[in-house]
Amino acid sequence: MEKRLEKRTQHRIDLMYGCNDTYCPGTSLNLSPHGMRIQADSQVVPIDREIRLVLTLGDELVSMRGIVRWNSEVYDLDPEGDKHLGVFLPDPPENYLKYIYLLN
Repeated sequence: MEKRLEKRTQHRIDLMYGCNDTYCPGTSLNLSPHGMRIQADSQVVPIDREIRLVLTLGDELVSMRGIVRWNSEVYDLDPEGDKHLGVFLPDPPENYLKYIYLLN
């Protein structure tokens, strides 16, 4: 797995994630300009699957594309623990990038 180059910011945002019109609730635990770690409330998505993320930044609803790079089912030794996804954001929208900038 590649080492990330961008700084992560610890920040929680409730969001929805999914694909094929099926969405699940989750919470971001940290953010960077091109990625985030999500605590999944229910469903873990397979690695390399493209997903859609929907979250509220301030008073604005933002939708963006993400690609799952890792999940806790593959990298976690505790199957009873929390479910997590590492998501790469290949083309984050400008309003998301501005939000990240304001957090730092």
